[in-house]
This record gives sequence, structure tokens and C-alpha cells, in this order.
Amino acid sequence: MAVGRHTHIILVEDNPDDELLTIREIKNSGFRGKITSFSDGEEAFRYLTMPKKLPTLIILDVKLPKLNGIEILRQIRAQKELVMTPVVMFSSCDEPGLVEEAYSIGANSYVIKEDHFLESTDQLTGLVHYWTKIHRPISTV
Repeated sequence: MAVGRHTHIILVEDNPDDELLTIREIKNSGFRGKITSFSDGEEAFRYLTMPKKLPTLIILDVKLPKLNGIEILRQIRAQKELVMTPVVMFSSCDEPGLVEEAYSIGANSYVIKEDHFLESTDQLTGLVHYWTKIHRPISTV
């Protein structure tokens, strides 16, 4: 089970305020692992093609500059090393077509951010807790 300092979350969020708030809330949730953050899809994709450490969880916004979250998800699912890594789409975009597309190409979850980011703190706490403490990766079965 991925617990403690061995856990690694990749966050891809282009809004600097949401990025800071997300990191703060992840840490406030009790998460003690590593958080690596990217503000554009291209930068995140470059990292994910040769990660120094395989992530425990990837949290992706959908609307990103250079390479959007759906395209990154598609690339993640095409990589043997990352195919089983949980990916949560965490976005204010709730277009049914995008939600359906994300699930069809392998998103593990699609969470709609609340209108006021601070209302999303319970969502973040719950998803980080589930994917880093409760979820049992297939590699440990």
C-alpha cells in the first residue's frame, strides 16, 4: 500500500492560485509524501515520459496550455510503466463529452472542482486519502 514518505503525487494545474491551494490542501490532508507540480501539459508530459520516481497518483486538470489533460491521459495510458497509475481528473470543466472521454481512455476518477476552490478541500482530502492510503495498487496483490 502506498503510504507515507514513499508516495509521490504529480499535480498538473495551470492556475497558480489553484495550484498553491491544492498543494496546501494535500499537505493539510496529512499527506507526507512528495508532490511534483507542473503548470502546463507539455512540461508534465516530458517529466512523465521519464519519471525519476513512478507516481502514486496523478492529478490532472483538463484545460491546460500546450497539451491538455485528455491528451496527457492518453499518453499516460500508452506507457507500460504508467498504465496502472491512478489518474484523477480534477477540473472545473464538467462538459459531459469530456468527462465521458476521460473515462473511456482510462481516468480512474473525474472530480468537478467546486465553484469556490475552498469548497473543494473536502474533495481533495477524500481523493488523496483514498488513492494514497486506502487504494491497493494491483502490483501489491
